[in-house]
Amino acid sequence: MGIGTFVRHRLGRLEIPAAELYRACFINLDQLGARVATLREPKRILEIGCGDGALAQRLTAACPAADYLGIDPAPTAGRLYRGDPARAEFRRQDTANLVAGQPDPFDLVVIVDVLHHIPAAARPTVLRHAAQLTAPGGLLLIKEWAKDRPVFGRLAYWADRYVTGDRDVDFMTEDQLATLLSDTLGEFTRTAHRPIPPWRENILFTLERTTDSPRTGDDMVA
Repeated sequence: MGIGTFVRHRLGRLEIPAAELYRACFINLDQLGARVATLREPKRILEIGCGDGALAQRLTAACPAADYLGIDPAPTAGRLYRGDPARAEFRRQDTANLVAGQPDPFDLVVIVDVLHHIPAAARPTVLRHAAQLTAPGGLLLIKEWAKDRPVFGRLAYWADRYVTGDRDVDFMTEDQLATLLSDTLGEFTRTAHRPIPPWRENILFTLERTTDSPRTGDDMVA
């Protein structure tokens, strides 16, 4: 457990405001949720690496017709979620376990600030699982903090390494992330890529599943 988590758990009713204030230093989740709602009107949303449920709350509010499933290996998955409980489910589960259960595919799959917590060798596997869980014609949204600018890259590393307690955090550059997605998700077309406030290091890739069988990375379009 990182020092930030240790402190937050002892704040009582102030924990959620403190968590929101800290998170807002790096990303505007309200704008991210609103942007997602402009892309698609999903019926089934999957968030891989849902954390404490902060984004889940925005997604269920922005997509009122959708049911939401959040998975995370942490035992605190969805602990701070305060949205509609009838439309959201949280499981302590990884992608391999979820794929093995053969659920109905999701028309929106979201992975936000997760890949840099996964060892580089395992990232393609997680992305392939995400692809398997995305319905044909569905969207896969991947948001990462790109380390292209040294000052803010070090800030993000410091926060994840020392505040959240991940000793193995490893950020990619924007080009490295784009290459990983292109090499791994051949059956997806990249329809957009844009920053999320307040920093241009917050890169959101929007990918649409256009085929059922993999294509080569060269078929991906910017």
